[in-house]
Amino acid sequence: MLRLKFWMMILVFASQVLLAQNGQIEGVVRDAASASPLAGANIEIPARRLGVSSDAQGHFVLTGLAPGRYQLSISYIGYETLRREVAVAAGETTVVTIELKARPLRGREISVVATRAVEGETPAAFSTLTREDIAERYYAQDIPVLLSELPSTTFYSEGGNGIGYNYLSIRGFDQRRISVMINGVPQNDPEDHNVYWVDFPDLLGNVEDIQVQRGAGSAFYGPPAIGGSINIITSQFSPERKLQAYSGIGSYNTRKFALGLNSGLLNNRWVLSARVSQIRSDSYREWAAVDFKSFFLGAAYFG
Repeated sequence: MLRLKFWMMILVFASQVLLAQNGQIEGVVRDAASASPLAGANIEIPARRLGVSSDAQGHFVLTGLAPGRYQLSISYIGYETLRREVAVAAGETTVVTIELKARPLRGREISVVATRAVEGETPAAFSTLTREDIAERYYAQDIPVLLSELPSTTFYSEGGNGIGYNYLSIRGFDQRRISVMINGVPQNDPEDHNVYWVDFPDLLGNVEDIQVQRGAGSAFYGPPAIGGSINIITSQFSPERKLQAYSGIGSYNTRKFALGLNSGLLNNRWVLSARVSQIRSDSYREWAAVDFKSFFLGAAYFG
């Protein structure tokens, strides 16, 4: 029994001596720009397969290191990985300050693909007006008046002539609950979600097609798409040279004049398109007369 106690005392004494010979590395990890501590940074000694994480104050300690030189690897998400050589002396603590530089994260390319409703494939109630359909029905009225011919769609005109301040409803939902997009760009006001059609006079003269989906739409159309969605695509650029003039008259002293120009291919690459128009109407209500002037300019590159 005495011999066992003797050897146990020898082992304890030897371990204390060995422990006294070891050193440690203590430090803090900070942001190089703001000097704020980085919590959760990884501090490793790859050769020893030893590592710790920094605490909420960015502090860390690596203990039980034999005297010598060690290569530290310090990494943190969103920052450049830093490597530093640190010397450890027997029984001493080496204090270091680590400053990491921020680095933007690189990710894989993200492709966003959107499709419109297709007859017989998309489980949604929708109607599509082609360029030919629009040309047959359009005279000078705003888009809500034209779309009121579709199922479950109604409109209201303040001036009574369908030009100016007009409002659209689909299945009883007013246009604050209808998502409207022109070439994929939302047109609902960010504050009240309303659509001000008065800002788009003679837009129908430059429209390729309109698709109206009735009922709640997908996330692609945004939060207002509870009552439905309206996707408007403007006219495609044509390589043919054109010069077109339009004029018309109607009740309540309504008059329309428009001029369209398409340059055709320039240097076999570029196409320029322009359209100017004026719509005037007295309406049947007092103080409801309109005099709209609009223009459209566009350019396309055929590569």
